[in-house]
Amino acid sequence: MTMLENTISMIKVMPEADLAEVQNFARKLLQRRDAGCPFPLKSREDIYKDLEVSRQQIQNGEYQEAGEFIAEVRKEYGI
Repeated sequence: MTMLENTISMIKVMPEADLAEVQNFARKLLQRRDAGCPFPLKSREDIYKDLEVSRQQIQNGEYQEAGEFIAEVRKEYGI
């Protein structure tokens, strides 16, 4: 089956409430894309807020070194 055929077959069996949710999600994605935003689910203001929070966390020492994080993920998934 092609991607389109798979998508259509899933849509045919979805409950109406789920279809409405998918439609709203797709509408949001298209609106953000049309606005030229590279992060389709977040507004520019939300991104700036997230950056400010992350900068504050770094200042407070609330972060984990990337190497430590990667080691934990490798251990957890047996990589």
